[in-house]
Amino acid sequence: MAGAFLTRRGMLGTGLAMGAAPAAAQVFPDRPLRLVVPYSAGGGTDVAAREIARHMSAVLDQPVIVENRSGANTAVGAEFVARSRPDGYTLYFAGASSLVVPPLIWNRLPYKPADFAPVSLVLKQPYGLGVNPQAAATLQQLVERMRAKPDTYAFGHTGTGGIGHLLGERLMAATGTRMISVSYRGFQQTVLDVITGRIAMTFESANNFLPFYRDGRVSILAVSSDRRLPLLPEVPTFAEAGYPDMVVVSWLAVYAPAGTPDQVIACLNQAVVAAVESPEFRRQAEGQMQVPESSTPEGLAALTAQDIAAWRRVIEPLNLRVD
Repeated sequence: MAGAFLTRRGMLGTGLAMGAAPAAAQVFPDRPLRLVVPYSAGGGTDVAAREIARHMSAVLDQPVIVENRSGANTAVGAEFVARSRPDGYTLYFAGASSLVVPPLIWNRLPYKPADFAPVSLVLKQPYGLGVNPQAAATLQQLVERMRAKPDTYAFGHTGTGGIGHLLGERLMAATGTRMISVSYRGFQQTVLDVITGRIAMTFESANNFLPFYRDGRVSILAVSSDRRLPLLPEVPTFAEAGYPDMVVVSWLAVYAPAGTPDQVIACLNQAVVAAVESPEFRRQAEGQMQVPESSTPEGLAALTAQDIAAWRRVIEPLNLRVD
């Protein structure tokens, strides 16, 4: 699709003289791009990223390679992209759990939201509470057992300040219980420890639990959406169970390093929007309990700012600042 390129003809068509832009921006892209995912391979975010990358490759006529850089509650991947050359060839696939929540908690985070240029929203997704089937059959039963044995039940998450961690903190605050918080590098190890019983539960994007839920190795006791999910009609929402403060919908989006030229951002936005709107991606996302939704760069910037304000109201009473 030649219309997606920053070609010589396209630059002249928008009134840009050939000498007015850096040589690197005269034809974009002219080599492979990489889409950095701050989580280990195999999880729901990784799967969505690979599908987006596949469609972007077709639009841009260049390979878009997914690169997993997990660790430190997404800080490893985020810092890598933040320090990359702002030329549009290194992109970041993440959302609130990376660019919204951690900056509100970590005092020495090696990046900040301003280090990234919004490209486009990709999808929205609810969280679920996944537990070892032996831990409890219902959320009410789980809460009763945790109240009876404080500091006995452990919940896993992918790092302090992530949404999974904050949901655990919010559940403890809402129920008057105390759990042990255990940090993991990625979802795969977290869910393995839930299955084997090393920890009782984890809060994670609901779609990540699907294969383990369907084969009976993990039970989903509640979801964070404002209504029941079509693929999980038997699973109640937290609000139904009496915990309206647990209603949270996360999202994933594509960002570039701050300082990336506007023309390059516009080109990337076209490619991401085309990927999100493709029937194949929409079917895959909806089959994974995700809501595909694209945006303008300005729309993603507004969503990011809105979520920062909303999560600040949640985090400040918890006093979770970490060095």
